Amino acid sequence: MHYKCIVYLLFVTLSFNLNSFCQEHDSIKSHNSKFFPVALKTNLLFDAASIINIEVEVPFARNWSVAGEWIFPWWLPQNNKWCLEVLSGNLEGRYWFGNRDRMLKGVFIGIYGGGGYYDLQNDLKGYQGEFYISAGISSGYSFNIGKHFNLELSLGFGYLVSDYRRYNMKEDYTILAYQYDGRQTWIGPTKAKVSLVWLISQGKYNKRKQR
Repeated sequence: MHYKCIVYLLFVTLSFNLNSFCQEHDSIKSHNSKFFPVALKTNLLFDAASIINIEVEVPFARNWSVAGEWIFPWWLPQNNKWCLEVLSGNLEGRYWFGNRDRMLKGVFIGIYGGGGYYDLQNDLKGYQGEFYISAGISSGYSFNIGKHFNLELSLGFGYLVSDYRRYNMKEDYTILAYQYDGRQTWIGPTKAKVSLVWLISQGKYNKRKQR
């Protein structure tokens, strides 16, 4: 049950940050600041492995942003000799360092959590994840590669737990035979990203007028 406590603490932290945004937003808005750029992303490491994914990130304060990621490859050839099916979602809150004049650029740290379902098969052996949960901390760096594009490098360390079923394929890959149930836990790197970032609308903060 301890992994549920980790996820609970994660969302309590994000809720606290969103509450602080409500207070800061009115102050920033009153100074005619142009902000709220929206970024669409894709993890190129996943793309190279035919793992379809998309992420949306939006800043909600001068040094804060929130990102939501959806991973959804669903590949099952007709011969049933391999399978790559994943439905997974992640939520991450980030703090960006520095005196911000432009959002979603530079060094950041974050806290993230998520989970999902998977079915992975290679030839006769496969694993079905009933549900997995991961949570941890992340750090990364984002830099411009074009007027409306960034490249983001990030790494996450945390805790992952997954209940799964081990199975074999029989009868010319037409019958799925369950072998046993198990649980896998892991503490260490849980995600790595080389993400292409499309800045749909770029935002700058105007410095506050001095009285």
